[in-house]
Amino acid sequence: MRKSDLVALLKLRKVSNELKEEIKSWSLEDLEKVDKKDFAGLFEKDVEELSAKIEDYFQRNEYIYLITIWDEEYPAEFKDLWDFPIFFFAKTKRELSELFAYEKFSIVGTRKITNYGIKVTKELTRALCERFTIVSGMADGVDSFAHREALENRRNTIAVLGCGVDVVYPASNRNLYNKIIENGCALSEYLPWEKPQKYRFVERNRLVASLGVGTLVTEAGEKSGALITAKFALDLGKDVFAVPGDVTKESSKGCNYLIKNGAIPVTCPEDILSYYGFEIHKKLVNLSEEEYNIFKHLSEYSSIEELSKILEKTPSEVMVALTVLELKGVVYRNIDGRYIRGDYVEISRDS
Repeated sequence: MRKSDLVALLKLRKVSNELKEEIKSWSLEDLEKVDKKDFAGLFEKDVEELSAKIEDYFQRNEYIYLITIWDEEYPAEFKDLWDFPIFFFAKTKRELSELFAYEKFSIVGTRKITNYGIKVTKELTRALCERFTIVSGMADGVDSFAHREALENRRNTIAVLGCGVDVVYPASNRNLYNKIIENGCALSEYLPWEKPQKYRFVERNRLVASLGVGTLVTEAGEKSGALITAKFALDLGKDVFAVPGDVTKESSKGCNYLIKNGAIPVTCPEDILSYYGFEIHKKLVNLSEEEYNIFKHLSEYSSIEELSKILEKTPSEVMVALTVLELKGVVYRNIDGRYIRGDYVEISRDS
């Protein structure tokens, strides 16, 4: 039996719990030795056709992988779920084993994000992505800003989808999706071409919660799906963090509710990083007068062209200076080629 045969079987047939338990105990070698004739009445025409479609899909589409519980790339965190997926699909141009090897942290929240939510999500993600692979669900709002911030800081991110990995939802996230495939990973337990369904987002949330060592809710109303993710995390014995918000605003009711019920309040990145034992030290860096002049003109995102005009220097001169600052750890470049100040840097100047 091939992997695609097993996927088709589990997708189209009601398999008994006994058989599911037996399947979980197999190895890849066991799977290959299985004779489909042993599953009388299950492998009929529709199962065979779906299996063939899956095989054909892999032939025609690059960078899509089928991962089973027997593969080395399968995340150990999924096995903490009582209903862990026997298989899932992943789409990436990176090495899966490399992406899954890092400690992961989940960041979720409302789709209806406010300016406050944008600010805290970006600031917290920027610091956390230095230590963790950021996991979220690629929904509008908090999810998208968390993924984007990790990517802009050239860090790893994993998007767990409520549809197939070859489907972009929401469609407005096409550009973000492409960047995730290029520099991170999208994964899903649904067939690559399957469209989103409402119930699938709840199922997706349990995978988001299971992957992270902890889950942070940066902004959420009282009916936000992020609270479901937090509940999954609690059920798994994971840490849940929440950013407090304005008690008069609907957009903060979910986070404030979580904090009232035991979630760890977060007002700065150190609240999470120190919780996991990371020491926060500002690095003292000595800069020349010219280097400091460039550093002080950096806005949140500055391009070489913009700095060249402001400083009245050639682009090549600015590029050389920025390269030196990057080597010193004072600035870093995001995936769009713009430069950002480092968060934990204290500057000293040549006298």
